[in-house]
Amino acid sequence: MLTVVLLFVAAVSALSDEDLEPGQEVQILKSLALKFRTAENDFTQASPNSAYFPFVKSRKENERIKRLNSSTVNSDVYMKKITEQLKTWRGFEEIDSAVALTYANLMFETFYNLSPDLRASFLQSSMSADDLQKLPLSWQYLLPHQFYDDLGLDGAGFAELVNSSPGNTAMLYKIAMVLRDESVAMRDAFMNNLNLPDQYREDMGYILGYRWGIESEADSNFDYTMSTLLHLPSDVVMGINNATFDNLNIADKLEDTSMWGLASPQSKVAWFTKFEGRKGWREVAGTPHHMVRHGHLLSGAPLDKLRELKGNKEIETSLLAEVLDNTEMNPLRVQELWEALADVDREKSFIAQASNLDVSQILSHYDTPNIIHTPHQHHVMLETAWFSEDKINVPWVNSLAIAFSYMNNQEFVSWTYKELQGLGRFLAILSPAEIDLIPAIDFNSTMLGMILSSTLSLPQLNSIYLKYLDNNYLVADATLNPILLSALPSATILSANPPFIWSQDKTNLLVASAKYSPGQMHSLHEISKPGHWASANLSAILSTHPQCMSDVNPREFRVKLDYVVSAIYTAGPDKFHSIATKVQKLPRHLLMAWLEEAHTRPGSKRLPGEWWNSDVLLDRVTSTSVPDSGTINPFPSHPMAAQFNRFTSANRSMLPSLALAGMSCHCINLVETPDTMEVLALYRYHSESQGDVAAMPSSSRRCWAKKVRQFLHLKALLFNVTVNSESELLSLLTTADIKTVGGEIFLTWGGPALASITHPEVMHEVLMAVGHTRPHLYLRNGVTYTCMKIMANALLDTMMREEGGINFRVLAHVHNLVPYTDTRVLKAGPADIRLYVSSVLSPTCKAVCLMKKERELVRQMILQSYGPPSTWLPLDLVELGDLLVVMARSDLAAVNPTSLRMASAQLASSTLFASSLTEIRSQSSPLLYHEACGAWLGGKDGRQSDEAVAMFKQWKMLANFIVVGNFLQVEVLLKKIDVPKPRSGGNEFRRKRQAQTLTDGIDYKSIYTIVMNDMKAKFDAKELSDTQKMEATRVITETQKMLGDSSFAVLGLEREGKTQSEVLAVLAEYKEAGNMSEAQNVQVQMLAVDTQVRMIQELVQVLNLSADDLDLTEDELGTILARHTFVLRSPGAVSTTMLANRTLPFDETSEGTDGESVADELLINDAETTSNPASIESKNAPEASPSEDSDDNSNNAELTTDATPASSGTTAPSPGTDAPPSPGITAPPSPDTVSSDRSSSASTSSTASTISSTVSSAASSSTPTSTAATTSSTSAPLNPLIEEENDFSELLKNTELTDFIIFSAYEPESAYFTTLPSMDSITLSCDVVIAAGSSASSISSSDIARMSSKEVMNCLSTLGHLPWPPSVTKSIWKAVKEKVDSLQDSTMLPIKRDEMLQFGTLLPAIAAYDSELLDMGRKNIDGISLLGRFRTLSSDDPAILNLVQLFITLNNVSPTNPFTSTEAASLGQLLCGLREDQWRDLITPSVFSSILTEHLALLDCSVSATTSVHLATMLTTLYGSTANWTSSDLLSTGWMASTLSPDQLSQLTHHAMEGLTGQAVKHLSRQQLGSLSHHQLSKLSPHAASFISREQLLPYTNMHRRRGIRAAGGEDEKLVDVMEDIESEMQMGDMKDMMTSPEPEPTGGVGANYPSGQVLLCFLVIMVTFGL
Repeated sequence: MLTVVLLFVAAVSALSDEDLEPGQEVQILKSLALKFRTAENDFTQASPNSAYFPFVKSRKENERIKRLNSSTVNSDVYMKKITEQLKTWRGFEEIDSAVALTYANLMFETFYNLSPDLRASFLQSSMSADDLQKLPLSWQYLLPHQFYDDLGLDGAGFAELVNSSPGNTAMLYKIAMVLRDESVAMRDAFMNNLNLPDQYREDMGYILGYRWGIESEADSNFDYTMSTLLHLPSDVVMGINNATFDNLNIADKLEDTSMWGLASPQSKVAWFTKFEGRKGWREVAGTPHHMVRHGHLLSGAPLDKLRELKGNKEIETSLLAEVLDNTEMNPLRVQELWEALADVDREKSFIAQASNLDVSQILSHYDTPNIIHTPHQHHVMLETAWFSEDKINVPWVNSLAIAFSYMNNQEFVSWTYKELQGLGRFLAILSPAEIDLIPAIDFNSTMLGMILSSTLSLPQLNSIYLKYLDNNYLVADATLNPILLSALPSATILSANPPFIWSQDKTNLLVASAKYSPGQMHSLHEISKPGHWASANLSAILSTHPQCMSDVNPREFRVKLDYVVSAIYTAGPDKFHSIATKVQKLPRHLLMAWLEEAHTRPGSKRLPGEWWNSDVLLDRVTSTSVPDSGTINPFPSHPMAAQFNRFTSANRSMLPSLALAGMSCHCINLVETPDTMEVLALYRYHSESQGDVAAMPSSSRRCWAKKVRQFLHLKALLFNVTVNSESELLSLLTTADIKTVGGEIFLTWGGPALASITHPEVMHEVLMAVGHTRPHLYLRNGVTYTCMKIMANALLDTMMREEGGINFRVLAHVHNLVPYTDTRVLKAGPADIRLYVSSVLSPTCKAVCLMKKERELVRQMILQSYGPPSTWLPLDLVELGDLLVVMARSDLAAVNPTSLRMASAQLASSTLFASSLTEIRSQSSPLLYHEACGAWLGGKDGRQSDEAVAMFKQWKMLANFIVVGNFLQVEVLLKKIDVPKPRSGGNEFRRKRQAQTLTDGIDYKSIYTIVMNDMKAKFDAKELSDTQKMEATRVITETQKMLGDSSFAVLGLEREGKTQSEVLAVLAEYKEAGNMSEAQNVQVQMLAVDTQVRMIQELVQVLNLSADDLDLTEDELGTILARHTFVLRSPGAVSTTMLANRTLPFDETSEGTDGESVADELLINDAETTSNPASIESKNAPEASPSEDSDDNSNNAELTTDATPASSGTTAPSPGTDAPPSPGITAPPSPDTVSSDRSSSASTSSTASTISSTVSSAASSSTPTSTAATTSSTSAPLNPLIEEENDFSELLKNTELTDFIIFSAYEPESAYFTTLPSMDSITLSCDVVIAAGSSASSISSSDIARMSSKEVMNCLSTLGHLPWPPSVTKSIWKAVKEKVDSLQDSTMLPIKRDEMLQFGTLLPAIAAYDSELLDMGRKNIDGISLLGRFRTLSSDDPAILNLVQLFITLNNVSPTNPFTSTEAASLGQLLCGLREDQWRDLITPSVFSSILTEHLALLDCSVSATTSVHLATMLTTLYGSTANWTSSDLLSTGWMASTLSPDQLSQLTHHAMEGLTGQAVKHLSRQQLGSLSHHQLSKLSPHAASFISREQLLPYTNMHRRRGIRAAGGEDEKLVDVMEDIESEMQMGDMKDMMTSPEPEPTGGVGANYPSGQVLLCFLVIMVTFGL
């Protein structure tokens, strides 16, 4: 290969510069190459680059370290295969040296523009700090580290290099790496002077922890500030050794409460754990002094530690109150600390903490006698604090607890001004139906000021608005309350005399529009159009509601861009940052158009050629754009701080930096390659600031990957590195590059390519970047499930090799890839796994999409670290969050009801599984997260695969779990509070009935009481025979013995002959001393339940009690007798024994089943949906790996007490057999581990007088005592035994689970709070549905059927705004319909605007199955628009298509009275039902233009050829010839592009093709698709390409076009399968093509930007040099 130097001699010879001295270029290149080889890399183990380059050294290193699959990774054949696959399936083109020269020329052009003195100092390596700062940023970034060594900069000086552009994270990482070996003083000075944006703290912590080695700075003479230390990764925090901990004065630094507030919740857990482990609990909260110093660390403490503070007489509770008021912490921690406060401190803190308290604490607070303030006195403060945001961020049940105290006990129809005023803004808890019942007379403007809040929904506001109108208040009042502007109908907005004045009220209108229906929104757009481009109007729109621009097409936007920029400048510097954020809500095609137009303006291009001038693109401060020194930047650490400075310059910019999120592939390709990292950093900031589930458009992601490849080729050329494969090209990445690029873009390469990067350190860092990528991005990227497994195990193998095994550091590094690894991770210690979950994984990292095997792996990890689910605390559940989706049904069924209840609000608010994800392959509309999971897991089979179905069931199980938890919350409230009459609605009856109903239909406590009372009554009446007395004595004695033995086993004690009284005393002592752990408390509680069950089982037979005697059915009695008791579980194990008779709480198939079938389902479906419960192993047994093939029996080996009897009614399998247990019954312990009480009872005491000694003997013996039988009729002293049994029961009753005294004190006397209820055993209220949030979309039609009609009516708006899976909407709608009386009453039909606003997401089901119920009158257009927005409406369903015809008929729409723009926009997807003549006659050109980009573009229709021609003509009339369309033009047309003719499609430029959407590709005919060239097809976005079907390709698609399709669509498994499958069918056609006139290969792209003369001259000089 010819050397890079010779190529550059040729390249620069084509340039002219009078000051350029011959040979400078060669000198520069030699210097760069030399210093690169000698420079240390920036990886974990710093080594000279020469240790890895040339790549033969990297391969030797792979062999030396025994890298996983090193022989394969090092193979030239394999590397070539990977390279070819990426070329084929990603469109990664080869970049030869000639093309790479153009990238380097860009760098040298900037160098030639420097002053001669600066060039000379650079060449002589004598640059000063000032000289360095004068170099272009691309040079600063690419220079090897040695250039920085002799600058003489201190830490502050290095910080200044970064502060000049805070959004340039590439430079931040670069400088941080330069400083890795500098003194601690310099590094800390750097950090202290750094303007670090909050968004980059985590990434900076990565550098500090994994490069600066802070955890081992034991010998430093200078230490870091807490602002530096708080950014460290959790594993680094835990790795800080004792010497470093003390040397860095961490204990003192952690006193800084202001800095502590910057730490993430995960970091707080890590730092508390570290501090408490080093200094002990005392120094956290052991004394008042320590509480003042370190009390805020409690925000990272576990609940059991916080509970220790209650009753601590050393700590004044005012100190705890101060900690609570000044420290942000999880509500569950707040609740624990609240219990430790004195009443006076609770009173002072109540307003601040009420939203964080458990509902039981709110109830208790107002029950406390000496509380001064009543709820009414707190009214104003609470409603101000709780109802000032757009949504209520307070647990729903907390809102109810307060609101109910403000409601008078009168029906709504009787309410007066007094009742409304008393409720105030808490009116937000009322449904539209309830508001409708309130008399309208008092809804005047004064009252509106008292009750309106921004938290009210559109249906609620609509009901209030109608009340307001009923009394003509709108006529009398001069202005309408701004909040009520949200309720204005479209007709009112468009009317000649609307209740607002645009010039005065535009800001309020724009704010109110956040709640608008599509119809209202379009009406607002219409009234804003006349003054649309006026600077004042545009400023208001851009700073408040940029979506008002959505109906502007790109062509108009480009023409009016100066108006847009002027409006931003008019808003002024004070609004710059808010507008910079708001404009990101502009449609992507407008941001794209912004950049397209800015690129055409003078000075925007780097001439010659089309390259962007990076100074313009990034809005850099330059010598010609000096900032205004009088304008102070209010946010100097903001990522856009540099752009703010540029904004203040008198030389105005077109502000393209604000529109970077709209970068098209063409725009990305034109970025100056040396500036790739800087531009990408700011692009990622804009992209990632859009929310937790935001993602780059697939086309942008792929094009950035291609741009990164260009950048790496540039580096290869500059540093004279020979690259022969993709694996080698990626090896040129540095840590700074990797952190800047990010995992989302790297995933484009796919797992095999990333895992085979030649340089082992680069591979490690890249896979870590992937591991830190949020899991939802895996579903929308270029990776398959197999890819994830490959990368996960490659990274795990690397980390295990470094660490020598599995530990916390390994788990933290592998991060989000841990679930995709293998059973090796189970070797991690329980504490490490728990810390990984609580201190590493953020909530967005827990929504995992896993196949059955990996779900079981994660489940085992959870059980291993958190223990049995029955012992889980509320904070455990919150920490696990969406990870709970991997658990078995029996696991979740075992969770303590109080724990779930207390965690339910956070589980409901934090779950991501019902969020919507965009650009899911082959899906034209957003897909729910859990559905996207299924589509990804299903691979080419998509959502129809078994894995997809299983994932749906797992989500539904988890969501039902959350619903049940919120049900329990509401039950606590209803038990205590007197529900006001208007809201009672039969709740008292419902609660009473439910309290008597167990999860399996049995109230064991009540039955136990009946049995014991019956025995005592018969004994007192002398009705017991001697045999019955002896048997009763045996049962009580043996049960007490089992209880005592089992309790001691739980506590780890030896009974050692203690009597039963002594056992009782020991247990009481442990209880009072608080010596029982959480797990022990739980186990003892379960033993109490087992005691009751066994007593029932035995005494029922002794006393000859029938099912009728116990008020049971025969089936219920059989279930009791079948239950197994006294089975203890080892830590980490799950026992199905205590669950075997439970109804499944979270099973969609459990409705209507009896106890036996439900229990059977528990044992069978558990294995189908997830793997079996964890096996129990002895303490010293080898660790077992999970097995998919193991059955319930083999996986449920349980530890049992020696005295455990076989339960009555069960039959154990014979020894040595594997016979399964009876349905619904777990297999009893085998004979060798259980002593049979039946055999021991063959003989009893010979005389009745020996009963007392029998009791004493039994209490002190290791096994039940056998005594001779007696026929004596002498009365036996059973009363003492019964009393002793009751004493035991009383003790255990007071051993509350997890010591939640207050929390459980307000819980009803219901079995719901002993064992979790099933969904089919509870009756939901609307409050439960609201509290459950998006998880309520898991409820079934039968759940709704059990609700009262009143509750369903009150819940219409809530049910109509849940994210229902499309597959269930039909059944949900039918259930709702049957419950709502107005839907059965013909006089109340059809459904009009007000009801449509409530039905929301159920409207598609109504349209499909009951379309005749919808009133399609014009006055209901706002409601109709909610239906029209659903693109999932079937375009070939006659019932749906007929709705638009009904609208036309009812409203007399005709050619002379065509659709208005608001009507057409509102009809949306319903327009698919138009006939040919109606498309032509009813949608005028002006309406077409008005609704094109926001409505027509989003349709998903099949139309006739005639209609296509008509629409295409209207489109080209508006946009011009397709040959001149840009990417933004094509993108803005959406579905409409599918109406273009083959000829029109063929004229589209290749760089515009990423604008062709999936909706359009889906509807292209074979002829249309066939008209696109190879180059056009290759530029399709991956998402759009995924819509290409087999039918569109057959009977023949030529080889070039197939190659283009492969390049575009290789990320989609289904399309890959199609392309590979049809290849054999295409061979005959290919041969014919080759024999006729093969299509020439298209050329072009960025390579066309370099002058051909340079390339020719380059090779000419090379030939001369070599004498050729």
